[in-house]
Amino acid sequence: MLRYIFKRVLQLIPLLLIISFIVFSLIYIAPFDAVDAITTPNMSQETIEILKAKHGLNEPFLTQYFYWLRQILSGDFGQSLVTQTSISEELLTRLPNTIRLILPAYLTALGLAIVLGLVAGANHHRKVDRLIDTICSIGIATPTFWFAMLMIYLVGYRLNWLPIIGMHTIGKEGQLFDYLQHFILPYFVLVVAFFPELTRYVRSSTLQQLSKDYVMVQKSFGASKKSIFMHHISRNVLIPIVTQIGLALPMLVTGAIITESIFGWPGVGPYLMSATKSLDYPVIMAVMLLSATLVILGNLLSDILYRLVDPRIKQGGEV
Repeated sequence: MLRYIFKRVLQLIPLLLIISFIVFSLIYIAPFDAVDAITTPNMSQETIEILKAKHGLNEPFLTQYFYWLRQILSGDFGQSLVTQTSISEELLTRLPNTIRLILPAYLTALGLAIVLGLVAGANHHRKVDRLIDTICSIGIATPTFWFAMLMIYLVGYRLNWLPIIGMHTIGKEGQLFDYLQHFILPYFVLVVAFFPELTRYVRSSTLQQLSKDYVMVQKSFGASKKSIFMHHISRNVLIPIVTQIGLALPMLVTGAIITESIFGWPGVGPYLMSATKSLDYPVIMAVMLLSATLVILGNLLSDILYRLVDPRIKQGGEV
């Protein structure tokens, strides 16, 4: 296993370099450059050229790329053009806030999806299955931003039960109860956003397992439906579900951009939205690169988890 992990990590290095090149290229060919975000109509062309020289925008494309890559490899994402603050420090402050919101919501949605998916699969074509499928269809069709604003209007404004903006009330930053009050609404919105597709996935995996030969063999030996589900189907369904945890890794950065922005949660979402509006390209590149890196690492984690939970999978990829 260690040899396999080491081999995969070595394969990731050129892939990460290619992704960094693509991210930088996309920003480079954008219709505006980074200096356009901080120029004003009163600036002379000479001043603009000085600003471009200061940020290295007069250099050739490859020179700019390698300079940026050297910064990234040293752990420095540069400075925001708008706020002139360190992007690395901002991300270190905002990332924990985003993870603190997304991780509990995703785990709750996953647990709910496992239960509902197994129940729906066990009662295929029955009322319970149709009810769960209808709920999932409504959940998938409902825009997250609309549901979030609906919760703000009903729970926050009309009923005035919970606060609707931020992560803390000013002056109550250290109080757990105040934090939980701010946490509930965005958490609930994310759970509703995550669980329908996960439930469909679990239901589909359950139906696939029901068609396997081993189920027929167990039935021929007189095993009850409950016993087959508890000891065989549920275990086999959980194997691909475990790999979903790895694939969900990028969501810890960009999985709640809309929800965080609507509720004013001080995470990566509002930071990226603000940078996009103000053409703050260094921030956009940093978040894009971080998200793409987590996609690759998520796939690696998914493969490792799959081999850990299913001993039939060998390191060479054979069963």
